[in-house]
Amino acid sequence: MKRVMKPVFYGLILALLALIVEAKKKDDNPNSPPKRLKIETTYTPPSCNRKARKSKTGDRLKVNYSGTFWKDQDTIIDSNHKSGKPYEFNVGLGNVIAGWDRGLTKMCVGEKRVLTIPAHQTNQAEPLVYSVELVGIDTAPAVKSTKK
Repeated sequence: MKRVMKPVFYGLILALLALIVEAKKKDDNPNSPPKRLKIETTYTPPSCNRKARKSKTGDRLKVNYSGTFWKDQDTIIDSNHKSGKPYEFNVGLGNVIAGWDRGLTKMCVGEKRVLTIPAHQTNQAEPLVYSVELVGIDTAPAVKSTKK
């Protein structure tokens, strides 16, 4: 009986691994909408090393950003560049979309990232892409979101 069970067990393991690999391929397909947050660092300043101050939950961040729909990355739908002032918020407390709360931690001042955010981590019905530059970190008292 044990000899019969081992091949069946190993066969099930191999089938499960094949399913996982196939699901990963579908998730990585650049033509299908993202299912996970993708964080791409496009610029790291020379001063950003192990000892550098990095953003963490509760910090008040100052950022410059522009955002597009994932399907149409040529048309900017959201940006603070025209105002000339950085956008400020407390990271990690639900004051911004979940993709920002997760994607803008552990950043150095001057660092730039591109966040490809799946629809379930945005306030839209579709994925978004944001280019974000961290221009300042304050350790001001955290302000929790009043959103429910």
